[in-house]
Amino acid sequence: MMRIKSLFAVLLLTVAAGVLPQAHAQTVKVVLAGSSVLWQTLALAAYKSGSCVSGGTAPCFHYTNSSFNLSDTRPTVKGGTAAVDTGAVWIVWDSAATPNVWAFVKVDAAIGTRCYYAQPRCNVNVVSFPSAGNLISSTLWGDNSSDSTPPLAIQSLFTSGTLLVTTDATDNRPEDDLFATCRANSTLGGGSDGLAGLGYGVNASGVCPKFGAALANLQGSDILSGYPGSTLTAHVLAFALSGKDPFTGTAIPAATAVSLGASPIIFITQRLNALSTVTNVTDTQLQEVFSGANCNASAFGAPSASIDAYLREPLAGAMNTTEYTVFRYWNFSGASQETGVNGANPLSAACAGGGGSRFRAIGTSEEVKSVQNSNSNNGTDGIGYTFFTYGNVSSIANNANYGYLTLDGVDGIFHAYGTTIDPGQPTTPGVLPSATNLPSACSGTFPCEEDKIWKGNLSFPNLRNGSYRAWSTFRLISNGTALSATELLVDGAQTYVVNSVPDFVPAQKVGATDPGLPLLRSHYLQEGVAPVNISTAGDKGGDVGGCILTNTGSAATSDTTTSLIQVVPGGGCVTFP
Repeated sequence: MMRIKSLFAVLLLTVAAGVLPQAHAQTVKVVLAGSSVLWQTLALAAYKSGSCVSGGTAPCFHYTNSSFNLSDTRPTVKGGTAAVDTGAVWIVWDSAATPNVWAFVKVDAAIGTRCYYAQPRCNVNVVSFPSAGNLISSTLWGDNSSDSTPPLAIQSLFTSGTLLVTTDATDNRPEDDLFATCRANSTLGGGSDGLAGLGYGVNASGVCPKFGAALANLQGSDILSGYPGSTLTAHVLAFALSGKDPFTGTAIPAATAVSLGASPIIFITQRLNALSTVTNVTDTQLQEVFSGANCNASAFGAPSASIDAYLREPLAGAMNTTEYTVFRYWNFSGASQETGVNGANPLSAACAGGGGSRFRAIGTSEEVKSVQNSNSNNGTDGIGYTFFTYGNVSSIANNANYGYLTLDGVDGIFHAYGTTIDPGQPTTPGVLPSATNLPSACSGTFPCEEDKIWKGNLSFPNLRNGSYRAWSTFRLISNGTALSATELLVDGAQTYVVNSVPDFVPAQKVGATDPGLPLLRSHYLQEGVAPVNISTAGDKGGDVGGCILTNTGSAATSDTTTSLIQVVPGGGCVTFP
């Protein structure tokens, strides 16, 4: 620990002096931090079956491991200690004389955004380099290759503690990530439903602290996991998108957002007992359960029996997408999943009615694991939610003991629930599709083109046509030379999800086969950033929970309509105040 603290102190001094040490002769193309839903796809885009993303020299190599550190050193300038989040990492490097390096550590979306905008930015580090984890199946890399251990010179980039994040990978807009952080880092209360602040900080409800504030205002309480035996936490630290960094007062450079694609939020359940017959849920039913009012299968029209609900942490992109498209609409017409939590930390508490409980899960993997092990841990079937990707649900896919639900009668993955319209749809209604149980046209596994999985050739048809509401646009945020490398990764990833593993709808047209996402969500004023929906003028303002805008037939690159937010389904849209 003493060595790590000393390293952080040296890093702060070198950044303050305007000098960032270079760890040996490597060319770092991009260092991403953020959402798990983008982690695998961008790894495969960087590797490109060994031929490397544009700008690399073949052959390329890859490495993965489940536990690297993402360290925010800013609290030390206020007398605090560095905040360290852990997450899985992938590293790709090429065969150039001066090797090019690409890397991504996955954490919550808001943590990735905070680490990118922080001044100094967070660094990716590990005390000693661990062995390769092979966290991505060898069949997905395109050449059946296994992980390699990076050369010592590349390892030293990470063991030195000076490798800074250069790109944010987020499944919400940065303005929404900032709002989520300020909502958590404030006292409980405020707003029409008393949930403008969630009680993990001392600031006035929903208020973002500015430069000059005390450490107690800038650093809230860690959000803890409610999973049995888990030590995972989510750190609540202030940041800003422009102006001065709240900790250091350093100016924050302008950044550019690049749209990558969109994926649906799906509700997943264990189906051993109480939830075995539940196939569809409505917003109202979900609000009743996740708000803690009635944690019982009867809320979904099934026979009475206790059930448990698993909530993500308030910094997660999945949590906020679900919060504002299903639970707490922006006009507060719904019931928030944070209702009655009252800052409980960790959340592991009985619901007000129904006999079940609510628990907090940190990260996508723990959310899925919570549902998977609900009966063994708590004796009841459980319900949770996640962005759908084949990787996210792999542990419970192709298994009749688990399933996903339609939302207000609309299937978020396939054309229609319980049918065989789509070749890649499991025959048992609601069973999650598996990477190892695909139609014969896919040779039974990935890689496989989207047109062999869905009838009509295009993935996630009800997301594309606007009838499935719970989704968000993924973006990569960067600037400077890293932005160019980031844009190349986006191009590669969009091609990859059309031709290899269709984990999301690409934002832009891919060749002659996929027209891209024909939708936008309306931007609105969020954290002081004026809304802009026109691509040539930027992509600004919050949009989680914004109304769905359609540009039929091709990728939606622009729209002049802003400041419209979602209300109860069927009730239309209203102007954001």
